[in-house]
Amino acid sequence: MKNTRRKRRTTTLLSATLGVAVAAVMSGCSSRVDDGPQVDWASDVCDSVQDVGSELTLPAADQKDAKKYHAEVVTFMEALDRQLGALDKKMRKDGAPPVDGGDAAYKKALKNLRGARSSLAGTTSELKKAKVTDEKSLKAALKKAGEGMDKAGGYQGPAHDFQADPTLKQAFDKAPECENLPGVGPSAPTAG
Repeated sequence: MKNTRRKRRTTTLLSATLGVAVAAVMSGCSSRVDDGPQVDWASDVCDSVQDVGSELTLPAADQKDAKKYHAEVVTFMEALDRQLGALDKKMRKDGAPPVDGGDAAYKKALKNLRGARSSLAGTTSELKKAKVTDEKSLKAALKKAGEGMDKAGGYQGPAHDFQADPTLKQAFDKAPECENLPGVGPSAPTAG
């Protein structure tokens, strides 16, 4: 029972770090629809999110070797940080959306991405330093890391940020590449 709770807590902790990388479970790309520059731009953003998230694999809990699992979690979080950095770079390449007020939305989305990445980096550093020798010390390290992941865990990604603009929400709704991204699409709630 105790291991099941630890396993659930660990899974919850790691899942919380995946706000921007939820696209890891996505598959395939759709063909583009030519609905104007906003839809093309939204398609590029969703492609970037899918590309970044596609390589991440959540480590499976190893109840027999706490040190090994600790190292795997740290490696996973470092990989997630690199992926967020790659997403930042791709967003800078895509640039601001071609709509009125697009530059402000772009700057806000980059700021949120960088804030999540900074929070993740700090938590990863702390987790990496943690002395893990057994299940008890692993649980304590993961609990502390979970507390540090609150900010990053609430981050839903740049596509979600951009949907606060009604024109961009329509573009994301029309872009086939955005269809399967969680938090994006006709039924997705807009940011408030």
